[in-house]
Amino acid sequence: MFRSVITDVMKFIEGSMEQSVVGIQLLTALVIEMCHPSGGDSARSMSLHMKTSSTFRENQLYDIYKLACSLLENAVKNGQGTFEAGARPFFRPETLPYFSSLLSLALACLNYDFIGTATDESDDANTVQIPVTWRTTFLDLDHLKLFFNLFAALPPNIGYLALGILIQLASVRRSLFNASERTKYLNTLISGVRDILENHFTNLEDPQCYHEFCRLLARLKASFQLSELMESDNYTSFIQEVAKFTVMSLQQLQFSHNSLHYILSLWQRLVASMPYVKSSQPHHLDTYAPEVSRAMIMAHLQMVSRVINDGMEDPIDDLGLLQQQLDQFAIIVRCEYEANCTFIVQLFERSARLYDDLLKKAGSAEKDVLIEEERLAWLVYFIGAAISGRVAYTASDETDGIDAQLICRVMRLMGYTDNKLNRRKSEKLELANMQFFEYFRKVYIGDQSPKGVYQVMKTELGIDDELVVMSIMIRKIVTNLKFWGDSDNVVTRSLQLLNDLSMGYSSIRRMVKLDEVQFLLKNHTSDNFPFLGTNSTLVDLKCRTAFYASLARLLSTELVEDEDKLEEFMRPIGAEFETLGRLMSNVGTPLFNEKEAKLAAIGIARDLRGICSSLLNRNAYVLFFEWIYPKYLAVCERVVEFWYSDPAVTNPMLKFMSELDQNRSQRIAFDISSPNNILLFKEICKIFTVYGTRILSLTDIPKTDLYPKKLKGIGVAMNMFFYALQGSYCNFGVFVLYGDRTLDEAFQVLLKLMTSLSHSDLLEYPKLGSAYYTLLHQIGLNHIDFLVSVEVPVFLYILDSITKGVNAIDNNMCNNSCSALDSLLTHLFRELQRRQKHPELATQDNRSSALVVYEGQPTRFQQILAGLLRVIMFDDGRNQWNYSRPLLVLIFLCDRHFQELQPRIVQSYPEDKRNQVAHCFTVLMEGVEKNLTNKTRDRFTQNLSVFRRELNETQKGMEAVNPMMDWIAMREELDKFWQRLNTEFVGAGGAFGSFVDFE
Repeated sequence: MFRSVITDVMKFIEGSMEQSVVGIQLLTALVIEMCHPSGGDSARSMSLHMKTSSTFRENQLYDIYKLACSLLENAVKNGQGTFEAGARPFFRPETLPYFSSLLSLALACLNYDFIGTATDESDDANTVQIPVTWRTTFLDLDHLKLFFNLFAALPPNIGYLALGILIQLASVRRSLFNASERTKYLNTLISGVRDILENHFTNLEDPQCYHEFCRLLARLKASFQLSELMESDNYTSFIQEVAKFTVMSLQQLQFSHNSLHYILSLWQRLVASMPYVKSSQPHHLDTYAPEVSRAMIMAHLQMVSRVINDGMEDPIDDLGLLQQQLDQFAIIVRCEYEANCTFIVQLFERSARLYDDLLKKAGSAEKDVLIEEERLAWLVYFIGAAISGRVAYTASDETDGIDAQLICRVMRLMGYTDNKLNRRKSEKLELANMQFFEYFRKVYIGDQSPKGVYQVMKTELGIDDELVVMSIMIRKIVTNLKFWGDSDNVVTRSLQLLNDLSMGYSSIRRMVKLDEVQFLLKNHTSDNFPFLGTNSTLVDLKCRTAFYASLARLLSTELVEDEDKLEEFMRPIGAEFETLGRLMSNVGTPLFNEKEAKLAAIGIARDLRGICSSLLNRNAYVLFFEWIYPKYLAVCERVVEFWYSDPAVTNPMLKFMSELDQNRSQRIAFDISSPNNILLFKEICKIFTVYGTRILSLTDIPKTDLYPKKLKGIGVAMNMFFYALQGSYCNFGVFVLYGDRTLDEAFQVLLKLMTSLSHSDLLEYPKLGSAYYTLLHQIGLNHIDFLVSVEVPVFLYILDSITKGVNAIDNNMCNNSCSALDSLLTHLFRELQRRQKHPELATQDNRSSALVVYEGQPTRFQQILAGLLRVIMFDDGRNQWNYSRPLLVLIFLCDRHFQELQPRIVQSYPEDKRNQVAHCFTVLMEGVEKNLTNKTRDRFTQNLSVFRRELNETQKGMEAVNPMMDWIAMREELDKFWQRLNTEFVGAGGAFGSFVDFE
């Protein structure tokens, strides 16, 4: 199919310039398609694509790459461009499309997925796994020089492609060369980079060229060790030019911000490698790395005035990029750390004095104040990052003392700004403070954390241990929650810090004794923390869940000694319930304030979810349940019943109920004489039934609103019911014994919810599909009698949905579907065995729905068998163990069909391979007895592994004989066979489709 592709394309290339460009573009499209199938082909079996891609790589790709390179060389040599000494090289304008297409082709070849891992191209640490057969090309150093010359000669709008190729060439795997070859290769790379910086710097003014060049610099250190760089011929001038380039880039930060990550990545890796260098050659990093650190600081400080005065985009607002760059700065600044910190201290003190003067001076311009506030914010970020670098870099008592000097200055600034919160607030500065505390917590709080920093802090601030610092942190968090209730960012970051502080096993026991923590536990009301009130302006109320999760974690340590603490802690929540109850008592009257009632319900649900998620021991959970049941759970049920159509209210409440019945750490364990386990399960079923019944009444919802308004809530409700069934805290036989229909009613509502969902919705919305198949899996394990007793149309729907799930891309959905299918088929197999042993009981009236379908529509199960076989034979085998469970039962249930299917599958292969394929099927059932004991299942799973391995070896052998044509032809023939087989399943409606679409 592709064997003659180069010959065919050469007919274009040998024609006019326009025809050559078309031919080269065809080759480029082919290479890209063979590496990454287009969207229209996304349903193709991944294993088929990988085999085709592998064969193309081994037999065609290198020839295409050599063709691109030879055409580029010929174009240069034949006068389409000039590289005369002393003159700037250039190409004639009419040839530029030709060069552009050739460079694109070469780049596509080097971007190829050489080892079949489909790695993310954006990962700049990737190694290009060039095959060993390409080695001769890469040993020719003129090959590297070609692309450096092309970059110098071509205009920037095309030259960036040459840099893209050089990036890949710089990332070639180490094992392709021996030591001397690698040294020569690196020397050529460094010489080329240095030449660009010295002689072709103007080309880098183009944004694309600049970005690609920064990536090239980053790849150099990712691919080569510092010691190797140091031993290269031009290292000294190279590192000097790179340092100048970095400083210049930082000085023009507004233009280089998106590329800065790559430059900083280079310096981060260089500095991090310094302790491991054994070479006697100087690395010069102690000279240039401090220049980079200081340039980075000054660049951000100088940019502030342009942000405030000119409205330029502020990089401090991009928290993701900011965090990334601070992590890089943390390593770079540790080179010559004392000198760098002295520089930071000078800048900090100067900015702090100016800020104080501006606030004291009447009539100070607001813009001037804003500028100094943001500069201080930047300096706090840089100080925090510098402290965090201690984890990754060699530290000592001296560096801890330097850290302490920085820490003291930030804490003094915090105290200064907190005293002025009633008059002036700066969100950016507060966010920087929270980030600083987060850095400090990671380094200096913990059992194994260094203590040297506290010697200086005791002298400067009277802080002698980490407990005092934790007290300051909690005090700061309380202050922020009081004064910043209208800021989502500050509240979220403050609560994140509180959450992190409350996670440590030892620190939490010391922290809970602090007065600040006790204040939080006793005064968590909207009067003290406005963000908890119904009038809160916060957009994201999820922060309430995080707040109460942290408080409940702290509370749990006290409940061991004093159980009355829970009742005291829950008193404000109880008051909120009372308020909600009063509001809802006015439903249907003019006095009903629905908006306030909704906000109260949402707040309660989020608060309770956070509390319940952190009560992980039995004693704490039992106390919480006794507090909430029955009085307050009745209110929760009424909320769900009244606002079932508003997901903003019901979803948080259903998620709380999911948390309530989630048996984390086996916490749901009531006394043996307590009925609470059954009462809890009944409440969950009641809420599930109420919500399910009412949500089904919502119809005529636009497709665009279907998921947020209906399907998402159904998924949450299914998760809630799953946790109830899976928790193992309730004996379900009690309901049958005493004639209680609670569970039956919940199951009936579940059936209606399941059948209301389309199969496409299950696959289109992953969270919904995951909830559906997880619940089916659980029902299959413990409630299979219910599953096989439903009406036949409902059973067929569930069976079809399981079939879809078996072939889902999501592993979790696939695994749960296989488990549900195995449970269903196992029940059917055992039912057939029972009826054979006791024919007097084998009446038409006591057949399960599974047996009715098996006897009336046997092609249903035959088609599932054929589909599973096809997946196992030709797909990547990612869920082989899960597939093996239902497959064995299907083979037993459809034994005659399986025996007929084997020779037909064998005949679909080429004649010279049929004996080997037939042997694979013999191996598959070797030693497998017709029973479903664990021993038999394990033996079949082992046989299936051998079956797949030998079948793959058979097909690989075919590729070796006929590299592409025979493989493609064989797969086309197999596809036709499966299509013919599919048409025979008339009763099943042809659910599996063609081979390439079966996914």
